[in-house]
Amino acid sequence: MQAQDLFSQAGEELHYDIRYKYGIVDMKGGTAKYGLKATTFDREQALESTLSFRTNSFFDKIYRIRDTLRSYASVPGITPLYHIRNVNEGGSHLTEELRMLKHGQSATEVSVKRIKEGEVRMDTVIRSDLPGYDLLNIFLFIRTLDYAQLRYEQSFTVATFLGEKKVNVLIKYQGQAVVRKSGTGYKALRFAVDVANEVFTESKNAIEIWISDDKNHIPLKIKAKLKIGAAEANLSSHRNLLHPFSSAIPLTPRK
Repeated sequence: MQAQDLFSQAGEELHYDIRYKYGIVDMKGGTAKYGLKATTFDREQALESTLSFRTNSFFDKIYRIRDTLRSYASVPGITPLYHIRNVNEGGSHLTEELRMLKHGQSATEVSVKRIKEGEVRMDTVIRSDLPGYDLLNIFLFIRTLDYAQLRYEQSFTVATFLGEKKVNVLIKYQGQAVVRKSGTGYKALRFAVDVANEVFTESKNAIEIWISDDKNHIPLKIKAKLKIGAAEANLSSHRNLLHPFSSAIPLTPRK
């Protein structure tokens, strides 16, 4: 899918159920909502991505999360412009802003500002010799790859920014797959993502993403190997897709 195709649609909305797994524990921990719409940013055409997380009532008693991420990228190319992350976790509030100062295949420069409990805790500039993307625009980068030309194990290296840290991210195409849900299969393209950051139990294949193998290229499933267990987001509903959702296929019952 081309970035301009995403820009022309009415306003994609995806909902996810989030499951938490730790040892034999496997339970629903909350929900997420992803939105994508055409807009403008600094007077130029842009795509606005939003992602919000919330824990359910059970997990609220343990560790309440109400996080929202918002990003802007120019079109037709996915060039990150601005990202803001509002974190409300366990009674603590934090806002982090990333503003792209320079973006290219061999040079990225980003301004990062963090405000916690009303005080500026960080205000700096981070540089990388890789193309840099915030967390939401990495998804747009993956969704707008030329899938027809992808080769198995083909990889792409980009940088992202977590606080004052520059983190290298290796995105690997893992071929076709099928995502099973409620007796239905969905054709997908699988990507494995290596992330060199201490949040994950291991950097190799720290995140796995299954993208629908149709014209919409929406994330069907996302799995992350965290130190506090594995988190898994599964698509539960969708609205305003640009193309008919056509990745569903019949499944032979498992024996």
